[in-house]
Amino acid sequence: MDTTKINKRETMPNWVFHLMTFLMKVRDVFGYTRNNFKTLEIKNGQTVIDYGCGPARYVHLVSEAIGTNGKLYATDIHQLAVDKVKEVIQTRKLNNVEAVLSHSYTCPLPMHTADIILALDMFHMIEDTDALQGEFARLLKSEGTVIIEDGHQSRKSTIKKLSKQAFLI
Repeated sequence: MDTTKINKRETMPNWVFHLMTFLMKVRDVFGYTRNNFKTLEIKNGQTVIDYGCGPARYVHLVSEAIGTNGKLYATDIHQLAVDKVKEVIQTRKLNNVEAVLSHSYTCPLPMHTADIILALDMFHMIEDTDALQGEFARLLKSEGTVIIEDGHQSRKSTIKKLSKQAFLI
């Protein structure tokens, strides 16, 4: 399969990105992101990749948790997401965060970069889960962890998509 192109299901027009951002802000009024973040167990000094970071909802929380000795790479295939991360970096003066534009299923970061890869509320959009999981395996340190949130699909669907790649189960 040619993974140099982004599949239609994985892309979204700019207006949809803006609508999604607005709806997530409304959801966050009720504390969703902060409450969900508490379950992630991110620690000081870790290197984290927020893969499919969207409108940068977790960026400031991860930055705070990893401290000055940690590093966060917030990556997405959508330029508006990367622009939003850059805005958050500048507004909050975050020195441990870098915005990264990914292309299809490849992220321009070196092998074995991450202690943790976050795939939060994005896995339901992925068409070639094998390619994405292969990229996660490339980016993850040997003792690293991938955290996948189901998003808009059932846990059963997520597990079915993961069953082909034993390193994540």
